[in-house]
Amino acid sequence: MSSKFLKIEVVDISRLEVTAEPGGPARLTCRGIDGRPIEIHLAPEAMTKLEAFLAQANLEQAKLHKMH
Repeated sequence: MSSKFLKIEVVDISRLEVTAEPGGPARLTCRGIDGRPIEIHLAPEAMTKLEAFLAQANLEQAKLHKMH
């Protein structure tokens, strides 16, 4: 069964460039498992969602660390 999603395994993130204006686009520079460079261009809305996902993940991890 094949997935409709494009799957790219990223092994390293070397840079995140965000424009100076609030809510601007961003570019994420990565390296794939095969060593190839990958650039991901994020629209402002996508960058906002990514920031929200990362903030939520950080909160969840903090909760787990408090339990231990």
